[in-house]
Amino acid sequence: ALFLTVSCRKEGTNMKKKDYLIIGGILLVHLFLLFYLKFTAWPEISLWPYLLTKGWLPYSDIAIAHTPLAIFDLAIFYKIFGTDVLQLKIFTWSLILLSDTLIFFLVKKIWKKKAAFLSLIFYIFWMLFYDGNGFWFDLYMGIFAFCSFYFARSRKWLLAGVFWGLSFISKQTAIWFLVPILLEMIINLQHHYVRNNVINYRLLAGKFMRFVAGGFIVAIIFIVILWSIGILSDFWNWAFHFGIFVLPKAQGQIQLPDTKTLFASLLPFTIFVPLVIKSKKYLILILWAIAGMLGTYPRFEYFHFQPALFYLAIIGALVMSEKKNLLLKIFIPIYILGSLYLMFRYFVRNFSEGTRFHESEVVEIVDYIKYNTQKGDRIFVLNYWDNIYALTETLPSTKPWVPQLSWYMEEPSIQEKMVEDLISNPPKLIVYKPYTSTGLSSYVPKKVYDYVTENYKIESNIEGIEILSK
Repeated sequence: ALFLTVSCRKEGTNMKKKDYLIIGGILLVHLFLLFYLKFTAWPEISLWPYLLTKGWLPYSDIAIAHTPLAIFDLAIFYKIFGTDVLQLKIFTWSLILLSDTLIFFLVKKIWKKKAAFLSLIFYIFWMLFYDGNGFWFDLYMGIFAFCSFYFARSRKWLLAGVFWGLSFISKQTAIWFLVPILLEMIINLQHHYVRNNVINYRLLAGKFMRFVAGGFIVAIIFIVILWSIGILSDFWNWAFHFGIFVLPKAQGQIQLPDTKTLFASLLPFTIFVPLVIKSKKYLILILWAIAGMLGTYPRFEYFHFQPALFYLAIIGALVMSEKKNLLLKIFIPIYILGSLYLMFRYFVRNFSEGTRFHESEVVEIVDYIKYNTQKGDRIFVLNYWDNIYALTETLPSTKPWVPQLSWYMEEPSIQEKMVEDLISNPPKLIVYKPYTSTGLSSYVPKKVYDYVTENYKIESNIEGIEILSK
């Protein structure tokens, strides 16, 4: 991705020093906002790479339903710089600023400088609104998918295939981007290889095979790496069999928004309307955006929109760059007012709100565990945030580590194996949050819970979170 931005910068002929100063200023403003808005430090994103740095293997030692490139990347970063929240923020903000740079230079290469500036502003505006201030697989995968979009637009099909392959091993929902990629291929190739209403299918097939070859290169390297470290079958079990065929149908996994949330989440995408009415040539961009939105199913969350925001930003820039007709003169002021209202509400809720999953309660628990354990000691977290292991530099007593959610814990022999590990490798402390009557934290893994309550007693209580000892 960095290579792309540098190469586009070298090819640019109409960039002035003033333009670079403006871009630098915009990026600094973005970084300032990221610093002061609520940051989400997802517990899994702290735990999984941390365990990899301790020699645990994904899939065989850690039950992960996602493809692993993002976790591998973050584990390398953690291995070099450490595993605290600050390192996670630096890694995440670096990715976000890279996304900013990519969208400016790639849009400038395909369209115009004005569209590039507007796209950058639109992207920053909406990535904040869609909970982009936190590292999750969608943010990471979206960068590779956007690079694939650029190479598809440039008719460099081998590289388009390579970057799509990288996006797929970052998150499985990249599969949806195959639809707009193939449509781009058909449109571009028919435009260049139709003579006298006859399609040169040989050339068409050749370009298609270049794309397939690019994805195949990534797949082969990826499979060889998994096979060489002995986790290929475990990867198939968790990331494909479980992640694709079991997880989406699991009870409690489907989480749909209420009407108000759905309306707010789709309002930014109403900017598609004037573009569709005015010209059909941009319909393919809308298809790219839709492909990026499909990760919101089955579990609807705002941050799942992140891969779609590149294309929302481009479409917004193109609409604003269009010569204003009556429709646009009416639509744009309404759209801007609605957008400002959504962003105002977002800022009210999130400005100076600190770090989610690293509140004062979590810090107090981490300090208590650090004082009563040593690095590398075994503990067990029951119905609480799993980032406790990484923040205290301890290890789980159970191996493999499995998320304490019903769709994982009800898999055959999972709970039995956890109890065996708790017996053979008893944790020095257990962090336990009492179960609730509703929500995800209401699920009780009965066999694990029974063993813990029969063999451990309360040693301390920190803001309702119990610390248990044997």
